[in-house]
Amino acid sequence: MPNTEADQIFNKVCELLKPYNPENRPISMQSGIVSDLEVDSVAVFDLVMGLEDHYDISIPMEMVSDIKTVGELVTAIKQLAED
Repeated sequence: MPNTEADQIFNKVCELLKPYNPENRPISMQSGIVSDLEVDSVAVFDLVMGLEDHYDISIPMEMVSDIKTVGELVTAIKQLAED
C-alpha cells in the first residue's frame, strides 16, 4: 500500500507529538490531542508552529481551536498544503 500524503502528515504529527507524549501513549487518527494525549495548550501551539514551518503553511488560530483529534489536524494540514 503506497504511503499517502495523509500517512506522511500523520507520521510527521506523531514525530512532533513525541516530546509531549512522555507516557508513549499510542497515537491514532482518532486520538484526542488534549483529551487522550493530554497535550496542553502551549504544547499544541508549539506543535502547530512546527507543522507550519515544516509544511510552509499558516494554520489560522480559529481552526486550531476547532481541532480536537490527530485526524482533524492531519486533514487541516492536508487542505492547507494543497491551497
